Amino acid sequence: MTMSVQNESVTDVDTTSKINIEEPKRYYVVMHNDDQTPIDFVVKVLEDLYHHEHQTANDLANKIHIDQKAIVGMYNLEIAEQKMEETHGTSRAHGYPLTVTLEQAD
Repeated sequence: MTMSVQNESVTDVDTTSKINIEEPKRYYVVMHNDDQTPIDFVVKVLEDLYHHEHQTANDLANKIHIDQKAIVGMYNLEIAEQKMEETHGTSRAHGYPLTVTLEQAD
């Protein structure tokens, strides 16, 4: 018994092409020290916006104070920009000049 297929089309697929997809670039969010933002506020921001545990947030806040800056997170660009905006918005709403910047991770 023979079966026939009607309206069959054949498509050639080029299987020799290679697509090179790179990982998205990652960015460090760097928090900077200032003389006006209380350390308790910095700790709260690190806990609430960056989801650090209390002890880690305290350690980072002290590092920021001593070294004048510290990396507080590493994210894809869009998330890093969002974290930066959230940090600036929250600190300005409370009257503090807390600043974060972005640096491309290696």
